[in-house]
Amino acid sequence: MKFALVIFVLYAADCLAQSKNIVELAEELGATTLVSYVKAAGLESALKGNGPFTVFGPTNAAFEALPAAVKDKLTKDKDLLKKVLEFHVASGKAYSSQLSNNMMVQSLDSTLSIRVNIYQKESKQVVTVDGAEVVMVDQNATNGVIHVIDKVMFPLPSEDIPKTVAATPNLSTLLYAVAQGQLAGPLAGSGPFTLFAPNNAAFDKLPPGALSDLLSNQTALVAVLKYHVVVACDYSAGLSSGSVQTLEGKSVTIAVTADGVTVDNAKVVTADIPTSNGVIHEIDTVLLPPK
Repeated sequence: MKFALVIFVLYAADCLAQSKNIVELAEELGATTLVSYVKAAGLESALKGNGPFTVFGPTNAAFEALPAAVKDKLTKDKDLLKKVLEFHVASGKAYSSQLSNNMMVQSLDSTLSIRVNIYQKESKQVVTVDGAEVVMVDQNATNGVIHVIDKVMFPLPSEDIPKTVAATPNLSTLLYAVAQGQLAGPLAGSGPFTLFAPNNAAFDKLPPGALSDLLSNQTALVAVLKYHVVVACDYSAGLSSGSVQTLEGKSVTIAVTADGVTVDNAKVVTADIPTSNGVIHEIDTVLLPPK
């Protein structure tokens, strides 16, 4: 009898949850900051409409983690706020079972798509959207479904890896090396790729004359550059300690600890820079393939 009562209570709770629309359910799930921003952006009535919608909803902690200047900008710039929120919503109802690795989901802004990645880490499956980890899936509403995520996603220009490198001032030496190695074309391909990108300071750490020697030897240059590329889209949430094969053929060793992520002897200083064909992690040391 007690078991039957528990089943009934769970069933009733599920039915009650499904009687709420997207906005009401988000509030019930504790995403109160998201709801307040939805109201401020004038999107409340739309997200209470028929839909259906798939919402990737950031937690309160995700919004709280944003820099103060960014939060201030979102509060003051309604158009930007609306664009950011629309980037978290897709038309239609997509459950977690319908998501696949490297899937591109068109957001409400028809010019922007959300990249889905699915990783197997030990016995756990990790799902990310533009690098944000999905921490709760398949929350049913009357007009769609909510997947709760741990970061706020930002609608960035959909540029490929070489163009993203070109737009990043502290990667200018890498950009020149990629051009000299004639790898801009391949790295602009469909991929997906993960680029561990040495910043200018990393190249400055090389021994005197090492960079000029490298730039004058295209075979060696291409080998070194390919050693920084993995043929997969590995956001930080999908990285785990171990060896990963590079485009050059040899493997790099990744270590994920409480202090951050290292690749061989290089430290990741800026993670999860999104591109249209993968992701970039900025590192502080140039990686050299084993001889």
